Amino acid sequence: MEMNIIETIKRFPDQATCIAYLERLRWQDEPECPYCKSKRSTKRVETHRHQCHACNKSYSVLVGTIFESTKLPLTQWFLAIALMLNAKKGLSARQLSRDLGVNRKTGWYLQMRIRMAMEDGQDNSLFKGIVEVDETFIGGKKANHSKKKRQDRRENQLQTTGYQDKQPVIGLLERDGRIKLQVIDKAHGKSIKPIIEQTVSKQATIVTDGFGGYAGLSKIFREHQVLNKEKEEYTKGQYHTNTIEGFWTLLKRGIYGQYHKVSVGHLQSYLDEFTFKYNHRADKFIFDVLVNKIANVT
Repeated sequence: MEMNIIETIKRFPDQATCIAYLERLRWQDEPECPYCKSKRSTKRVETHRHQCHACNKSYSVLVGTIFESTKLPLTQWFLAIALMLNAKKGLSARQLSRDLGVNRKTGWYLQMRIRMAMEDGQDNSLFKGIVEVDETFIGGKKANHSKKKRQDRRENQLQTTGYQDKQPVIGLLERDGRIKLQVIDKAHGKSIKPIIEQTVSKQATIVTDGFGGYAGLSKIFREHQVLNKEKEEYTKGQYHTNTIEGFWTLLKRGIYGQYHKVSVGHLQSYLDEFTFKYNHRADKFIFDVLVNKIANVT
């Protein structure tokens, strides 16, 4: 259950309330110095900082978190988190900046820091049961590339395919469970197979299309179901890749509809956002899940 703007404002009306909430999450109301781990300190109420009696350093609950050294009030950070979690197909930096009353650069900075916290590494258990595996390509059309890039291609007489300028992404989806998305350099077996082996239990059933990069998985996993989509074979009873293909549709609507374009260098961060939302879709209080993850950095 996400919190809307009104609920967020009511729950966190000021900086003191936000600080108190983070201190409960991180320290269970027993402050601990992040520098020396001592629990002997004095709190300066007016600044929300603590003076350590062991190392004599001053600290706050924000040390080590994405909020550290921020000049924005935590009320705006919490609103940004709630807005991003509520946006199923993503939220552009421009829209977030309008909602918060900050400039676009600040809105983009907030988003990237929050996405950093969304990197979902809490559950490292292997995927089990039926696991759908599929690859997709994300990027713009060649016609939309810069004049210089198009000119370089003509001068060098480069012949490119439709996927030449798109970034491949591999997706693994545990049926009724979690998803893992990862940017890869090239869509071939050498890039894909190690990711599958690191993510999926050997006792699982892998379901893929007939792409050659998946060849040989039957020797590694209990079962490998291959769908021959060239012959319009899209299902084999309970075996299909409809779930992950539906996810690709949602992802691309967000990438192209909300963000319009995403650089290769930042693509994984955007994938982390969609991954976090999907993997915690059943959590009743996803806002608290994320802020708890941010607070418990030690």
